[in-house]
Amino acid sequence: MSAKELRRTKKHTEDSRRFQSFDETFKYCTYGLAFALIYPNRVTIKKRLGIFVFFMFANSIQLYWFGTALVTSLIRLDMVNLTRHLTVGILIILFIFKTIYCIYNTEKFENILNTISDDMIEFNNEKEAFKDTCEEYIKKARIGQLVWVVLPIFLALQYPVYAGICLIYDNLTMDYPGRYMVHEMDIAHLTAVQDISPYFEFIFIMSLLTVMCLVPNFIGFEGFFCISTTHLCLKLKYVSYIISKAFEGAEDSLELNNKIKQGIQIHQKALKYYEDLQNFFEPWLFLIFVMTSTCVSFNLYQVYILTSPDPKHIIFGITTICHTYINCVYASNLTQCGEDLALDLYNVSWEKRFDIRGMKLLIFMIARAQRPLELGGYGIVVYNMQLFIAIMKTSYSFYTLITN
Repeated sequence: MSAKELRRTKKHTEDSRRFQSFDETFKYCTYGLAFALIYPNRVTIKKRLGIFVFFMFANSIQLYWFGTALVTSLIRLDMVNLTRHLTVGILIILFIFKTIYCIYNTEKFENILNTISDDMIEFNNEKEAFKDTCEEYIKKARIGQLVWVVLPIFLALQYPVYAGICLIYDNLTMDYPGRYMVHEMDIAHLTAVQDISPYFEFIFIMSLLTVMCLVPNFIGFEGFFCISTTHLCLKLKYVSYIISKAFEGAEDSLELNNKIKQGIQIHQKALKYYEDLQNFFEPWLFLIFVMTSTCVSFNLYQVYILTSPDPKHIIFGITTICHTYINCVYASNLTQCGEDLALDLYNVSWEKRFDIRGMKLLIFMIARAQRPLELGGYGIVVYNMQLFIAIMKTSYSFYTLITN
């Protein structure tokens, strides 16, 4: 067979597979994980850790300037600059935590990702009716992926774009134009010359590169949360599909019981996958609960204290609220799918077959499906829409406290 025929055969085989692996299905998330050095590959753990250490060392000057400005604001009790620096500091803390955490827990991360890939490939063997359901949930996961492509890029670009617009406007309209940094702060040891060339350009470029390096981390990890939770919803639908097909298509009692046992095994795998998700995301979910609540409060304070609204703080606050809202939505969808499973199992055609053993197995599955599938942090917070409302109320309460 010629090389051309081999390529044609390979392409035909790939086209016949409606669903592919995680890397092929969710490319944006995969690229984000790879560029952020957190794609779960056990072979590259040491290499990724080494690159991360080098990256932190390369940005050590920036971190030193930022840390000095933060400590100075704290010593002076300068709440305006302190809250402004802390909003950016929260992003840096989340970036460092997620990178180290994902590298350290590569095995857990890899198991979840491989489960998604294996399931996607396995679903190619099912009938078209269930494949349509798969397409529906893949679209939901891709929506979450797309949201986490747009939000981090939009948030990161608003800093240099805003500074650039202000620089251009001042140069066109003023004899002595001002200088605007990516993030305004007093640069340690360079305060007197930080607005003079070439120091200003050097600081601006370094700040721009640092900000843009944070983007892949949020695209990859937050996007993966939306994808993995949606995939669990799909696994639960797969359980109800298998049980429904068992009661509708089994020819005798033996075949019925065997197919129900297959459904039980798939259900147990789904529950194991849920436990893996909870164990892996738990520290991160707790951390972002604390961080986003604080961040929203600080941005409200900035909007309140300034004489004229600053677009940067308004955009940052909206983005932070969206961060919390999206996570709560996808976690709530998972909980709802878990509740729907018990109803879906009850609605199968069990009344058409009087099989005592099959009925007992089905009752066992219905009882097991009534356990709530909730994602949260250390039993302190549970992610759902009630949590989102509570975070907004808490943030406003904290805002009123610091304004007083």
